[in-house]
Amino acid sequence: MHKPIFKRVMVKLSGEALMGKQGYGIDYQALNNYLKQLLAISDMGVEVIVEVGGGNIYRWRTAQFGINREAADTMGMMGSIMNAINFAAVNPKKVKAMSAVDMKEFIDLYTVREAKRYMVEKYIVVIGGGLGNQFFTTDTGAVIHALQTDCEVVLKGTNVDGVYDQDPNKFKAAKKYKQVGYDEVLSQNLNVMDMSAFALCRENKIPVIVFNIEDEGSIKKIILGEKVGTIVK
Repeated sequence: MHKPIFKRVMVKLSGEALMGKQGYGIDYQALNNYLKQLLAISDMGVEVIVEVGGGNIYRWRTAQFGINREAADTMGMMGSIMNAINFAAVNPKKVKAMSAVDMKEFIDLYTVREAKRYMVEKYIVVIGGGLGNQFFTTDTGAVIHALQTDCEVVLKGTNVDGVYDQDPNKFKAAKKYKQVGYDEVLSQNLNVMDMSAFALCRENKIPVIVFNIEDEGSIKKIILGEKVGTIVK
């Protein structure tokens, strides 16, 4: 059996991924699929922390007229926290939900020390609420929390199988990158993640692997060193 090539990883999971085939909210089958993948690598000895978005419940880009960015981001953070709580509720023996927003009646407050302790104890840590501040995406939260908890890589799960030079859903001739450098991403304006988050990755030399989270077993393949998706480093 192959051995994991990473000991501690950050998995960035969008809220939209939790919708599955629904148009809103949480599809239990989708959530269970992702949790199954995370448990598989945890059982291999990999320490796992997850940053989950809230776009399946609310996001500022689609906010109704009259809602400003600050209010929309606040509601998005609440959605993200709901997603984290849902993960822990499905499997409380293996998952710890944490939030960057202090809501002690409902969810543990994120601290670096507690997150690391939970990971060492082999819990999957799921963080909701991003950084707890408006105007920052959960991409940025994922990278900062990855750096704080000494993760070796950021695994960004999306609905496409890597980074392309143009939208593969619109252009059949779109070229997929197996590997791409930080500077090339910036010069070609490739859609990897929020630019603030990406700048932190480049500055701190933490690699990002972009892959299709909907492909069952994809996370395990990455952990075992298989070439899945696109690596940015």
